[in-house]
Amino acid sequence: MKNLFYFIIIIIISASIIYIDETFSPHKIFQIISPTEFFIDTNKNHIFDETEPIKIENIYFIQLDKNPQEFTTLSYSEKLFLNYKANQYTQYLLKNKFVSLNNNEILINNEKYTDLLLASGFFYTSNQESKTNVLNKLKEFNLDDYVLLNTKSKKYHKLSCPEGHKSKNFKIIKKEFLETNNKPCKACIDNIASQIEENLPENIPYNESLKKENIEVFFLDLNTSFKPSKTCTTQACKKLKSEIDNAQNTIDFAIYGINNQPEIFNAIINAYNRGIKIRWVCDFDKDDQSYYKDTLELKKIIKTFNTDEIYDNENRSAIMHNKFFIIDNKKVFTGSSNITSTDFTGFNANFALLIDSANLAEVFKQEFEQMYNGKFHTHKVKNQAQTIQLNPNTKITAFFSPQDKVLTKQIIPYIQKAEKYIYIPIFFITKKELITELTNAHNKGVEIKIINDATNATSPHSIHKQLRLNGIEVKTENYAGKMHSKTIIIDDKYSIIGSMNFSNNGEKRNDENMLIIEDKEITQFLKSSFLHLWNKIPNKYLTTDPRPESIESLGSCSDGIDNDFDGKIDSKDKGCFI
Repeated sequence: MKNLFYFIIIIIISASIIYIDETFSPHKIFQIISPTEFFIDTNKNHIFDETEPIKIENIYFIQLDKNPQEFTTLSYSEKLFLNYKANQYTQYLLKNKFVSLNNNEILINNEKYTDLLLASGFFYTSNQESKTNVLNKLKEFNLDDYVLLNTKSKKYHKLSCPEGHKSKNFKIIKKEFLETNNKPCKACIDNIASQIEENLPENIPYNESLKKENIEVFFLDLNTSFKPSKTCTTQACKKLKSEIDNAQNTIDFAIYGINNQPEIFNAIINAYNRGIKIRWVCDFDKDDQSYYKDTLELKKIIKTFNTDEIYDNENRSAIMHNKFFIIDNKKVFTGSSNITSTDFTGFNANFALLIDSANLAEVFKQEFEQMYNGKFHTHKVKNQAQTIQLNPNTKITAFFSPQDKVLTKQIIPYIQKAEKYIYIPIFFITKKELITELTNAHNKGVEIKIINDATNATSPHSIHKQLRLNGIEVKTENYAGKMHSKTIIIDDKYSIIGSMNFSNNGEKRNDENMLIIEDKEITQFLKSSFLHLWNKIPNKYLTTDPRPESIESLGSCSDGIDNDFDGKIDSKDKGCFI
């Protein structure tokens, strides 16, 4: 009797294991017929079997020929758009994927497929609320911004154009992503190029650089290029390369990292090979790794370097975040740009400077020597701040984190004495003290405009939403590239530029540098650059934040970059479909 009991238990356990295996183990999607009908390898024989169709019941998507009463008022273009988006989203969820089955429910990463469909807003049930959700989803898109592109002929059409629907090779894209080899359909949009031009925001004149006695300032425009580039095409990049090429004796530099900038990388190596004394410091983690791969390559060749490998409790989150070069102990190149294919190429927005001053070079060298000799972060000692009269119209002072308490002790006093305007293009803004100071300035009548980066707008630590609630204008950029600047522009008088984000880490832990410049012409140059960026961003992003990798952020779904750091790029990212 006892043996029979054990035998029954074994049978039950075995059956349960078989059931669990068949239910929850992955099944391959063989063929997608429509968003609600496809073939799955349910018998797991790894062979396409036409007897294995799966049809999702009671979930529907917009069709061009038949839909319930609620959708009969939709135009053909609207139906086509919703149909295309539903099919596109299905491809994202299912193509070449494995799914699990549980009580006739399809699971994708333990989420119900039907729940994912309805959450996208492109699908509905008999429930009236779900139909309303589809109509509301449609309102998120301006269909005038989209065209039908024939991927074979490269011709594009209006969504309503009958010619565009005849081919199976069409896709729906935004006008901004049309390329020079795409030609309009003369039957429907022979003047689309002029239409696009007319719909662009007001253009604010700006220049890429300003050159004065002893100083040059460079503006790297957001998304001048819609993709990162290895080519040294910007004036800032060309100038740094030229200074490295023409160095006579020494180059000392402190950088967060270098990546995919072969012309700068090779210029450094060539200078080293011709006998220039080169020393450098950079950021490495506890595993002796850099965020940027070419930093590791440089380390193999030029061994006169040091890193911030200090990992006590006080500095566990600190980084060496500087970006400066000292050339021949008489010139300083600095700013917010990392030496990368995103920062140095007009993909991200940045400012950079070249300053010809032995006095300023000496100030930076004192900071560099501490790091090169192994003192980083809070282990450094404070350098005596010096205001340098660069020329009759330009004063400049350098500050360094964390010793100078740059934001609290140096920058906030300038915010407090602003009279006309404060413009801030910033990558990361989390410092809560800024809420009070900027709000006080706003309440005094000072015009305040802030451009925030879309990726960092998703951070729970960002204070931009609180600033908006206090009446301050904050736009979140809607481009693939990042708002990477760390700059404040005040009253046509003061320019604050450097490597430091406005965060606790930037002020209290990291190695950073920041310049405060008193010069009317330079401040007006930065002002025109800022207003150019401001006008590129639609006003709707004064109240909402575009998703950093999505159809809302121009170029983010075709730039080959993981803009929101979720491990998914372009077509693999959910945001590029809904």
